[in-house]
Amino acid sequence: MKTVSRQSEESLWQAFIAGDDEAFESLVDQIYPSLFHYGSKFSRDKELVRDCIQDVFLKLWESRKRLNDSIPPAPYLFAALRRRIHRQAEPPAGSTDASWEADYFQVAFSVEEELIRSETTRELSRRFTALLNSLPARQKEIILLKYFENLSRDEIADIMQISPQSVSNTLQKSLKWLRINWSSVVFLTLAAFCKHSDKNF
Repeated sequence: MKTVSRQSEESLWQAFIAGDDEAFESLVDQIYPSLFHYGSKFSRDKELVRDCIQDVFLKLWESRKRLNDSIPPAPYLFAALRRRIHRQAEPPAGSTDASWEADYFQVAFSVEEELIRSETTRELSRRFTALLNSLPARQKEIILLKYFENLSRDEIADIMQISPQSVSNTLQKSLKWLRINWSSVVFLTLAAFCKHSDKNF
């Protein structure tokens, strides 16, 4: 999510709370794709995700007179959707709440191959994507919210109901692991392509 979008959402949020019905419709239209993308990481049931988003917006409309117009809307709505889906879902038979919650967030990063023309770069992107997808669920969620939704440490902490320090520690742990493993990936990938090139020379 870009900074321009965030500013626009905040303006729409303030106008909505002030009583502008059209601002509410615009806010829904603008933030719905991000909410659906995020919510889909918690459930493969797309209808469930849509229903939960609808419930979130309905609740938002009903409580608009009690809302704080100074808070950024995106983290508020992400947190509300996360709680709503979590309440709707049930742990699989035989799993404990703790183990289920640890693996609940099933984000899968992908490579936009149509944007990558170099074969070497495409292979590096695939391997880096595989590294991202091998991270534990909580680490993937923090990376998604930080780098794909452009949320701050405090906003992520509010959404996930953990401390800001836990967000920082988890993020640093993830980045350290990615840096270490990425070095090996780059070396092995480039070595493989150099070997292939030598054979065809």
